[in-house]
Amino acid sequence: GDPGRMQAYESSEVPLSELLDELSAPHPRYYAARLQLRRSLPELLADLDETHPAAALEGGPAAALGGCFGDPQAVNPVCYLGAGRQATPMHFDPSENLLCVVQGAKELTLFHPADTPNLYPAGERNSAAVYSLANLCDPADADRFPALAEARPLRALVREGDVLYLPCGWWHAVRGSEGRNLSVVNRQ
Repeated sequence: GDPGRMQAYESSEVPLSELLDELSAPHPRYYAARLQLRRSLPELLADLDETHPAAALEGGPAAALGGCFGDPQAVNPVCYLGAGRQATPMHFDPSENLLCVVQGAKELTLFHPADTPNLYPAGERNSAAVYSLANLCDPADADRFPALAEARPLRALVREGDVLYLPCGWWHAVRGSEGRNLSVVNRQ
């Protein structure tokens, strides 16, 4: 993603086989972001079936815990598949998220909503996400955006099998692991 654009990704459709081949390349050109599993890969939904007997709670975790997070969004679950340390620009979402890493790892740099004045927000607050003009991957941005030094980042490494709860309004920048990484997000 490019923090200079309010749309974080360019969109194109490629066959899954081409995507998987590309993710094995030294510098992959593609990052599969915001794939709605129900629409794009419905054959994987059985692996996420919360009513399966292996689910930890009667009726599955979403049925048992859904009231804690509100109603799930219709796009759930959403998948992200990448490699080569792909990066998502710093932004916040207008909903709560449960980030589940299935393969690889994700490094997150997180900022409390109170840090917003130091993070150079751009875009409309009522949109799907609000992005920062600052690029945490570019050391030169520390000079271009001096208030970043006042922000208090938290860092989290979410590994295979881990789940991270990301509250609504928390800023986050995400970097995937070098090898193939796959995460599933449920938005509430």
